[in-house]
Amino acid sequence: MYIWSLEEYDDPELYDIENTGIEELAFLRMWSDKLGIKDKPIVDLACGTGRITIPFTEQGYNLIGIDIHEGMLNQAKSKTPETMSIRWLHQDCLHMQVGVPVPLAYMVGHAFQHFLTNQHQNKFLQTLRNVLTKDGVFIFNTRFPSIEELLQPSEEVFWKSITDSQNRRCDIYTKMFFDMIKQVQSYVTIRRFYENEKMIEEKETKIDLRYTFPQELERVLLMNGFKVLHIYDGWREKMLSKDCYTMVVVCQKEQGYINYT
Repeated sequence: MYIWSLEEYDDPELYDIENTGIEELAFLRMWSDKLGIKDKPIVDLACGTGRITIPFTEQGYNLIGIDIHEGMLNQAKSKTPETMSIRWLHQDCLHMQVGVPVPLAYMVGHAFQHFLTNQHQNKFLQTLRNVLTKDGVFIFNTRFPSIEELLQPSEEVFWKSITDSQNRRCDIYTKMFFDMIKQVQSYVTIRRFYENEKMIEEKETKIDLRYTFPQELERVLLMNGFKVLHIYDGWREKMLSKDCYTMVVVCQKEQGYINYT
């Protein structure tokens, strides 16, 4: 059984405070319109608290949200207006079943990096093939493995300050440890909570993230039956460059594929 690295997501309310942007939405909507599937189901994989799922649905699209973390999914359900119809599925993306073929699936927030081994990248993509229609499209992003990204300091570095749901200041620090052999970065987040300038609580969480290089991505997608249509630098369709932070990949399920894995 695959052991997920998920403790960073154990406080869904705090996660929502720290993660507010929806920059991916315009790109995803453009592809939905390009495919002519506004009335068809679209799957948000590793949907979390519905950061993209809910506003996408608000624009008139038909969304299914899948996540393995029950707390994050419960937070998504609590945020969903009663008038809005979203199928929320508590499932492992390595074993997901949607019940109907879908023409578009996406995975944002760099969630693809949670598949730490070649075997689990393969397993995920094979499972996804079974969910997609014959020419279905998959869109996802993953951090670009630049020198600056991989060789971040192992000592604490200040990230930002936020105000939590209890009106406390929270100073957030990070530190990283990169395993060059496994291509996995252990990412530690330290949160210190203050009331009246006095620290009253400290929490430390850890997640492990796999880094995959561009040509490696193309190869793993091809060997699992996906044709790469585009790899962009970010969500604005920029050409990939060495200064990239997030790679946005658009790929399509290929027909006549034989699984040799």
